[in-house]
Amino acid sequence: MLTFREKGIGKWFSLPVFILFIILAGCSGDGQNNDDLSLVKKIDPAPMDIIKTSNENDDTAKRVKKEVAGHKYIYDVVTVKHGKTIIVAYKVKHLHRFQMKSIEKQVTGKLKQKFPDHQFIVSSDYKIFLESVRLNEMLQKEDVPEKKAKKKFREIVELKKELT
Repeated sequence: MLTFREKGIGKWFSLPVFILFIILAGCSGDGQNNDDLSLVKKIDPAPMDIIKTSNENDDTAKRVKKEVAGHKYIYDVVTVKHGKTIIVAYKVKHLHRFQMKSIEKQVTGKLKQKFPDHQFIVSSDYKIFLESVRLNEMLQKEDVPEKKAKKKFREIVELKKELT
């Protein structure tokens, strides 16, 4: 009597079962960690200012975000403002990742031209993006001390300097 292996059926039967197992194992995540998804998913955080100035109508961070988000190769932007310094971190569409340096130069040039009285820290580095999002989320909490927010802002600026 012939077994499944001798007929060649076992090989064909085990391959779909193996593939199904891999697919189900990959889908078993609980989805609680947004940091893991932020690389591929658009987060779109609101622009934030570390210090609420007396001029509440100052929407420079919003205008900067809108300007950068209008670039055809960029799909997610976070801006955090502190005085005249603005951190602009963004994610580049996957097929254009080889052009990241030229995109950064274009974005920086456009921002300096439109907002000449501000200093920009522009980065497409994912770590800078992630830290800026964390700072942004921290600022959305109303009980965050200004000193702690400034320290985190300086850490992101130093991180950018280390990467260049």
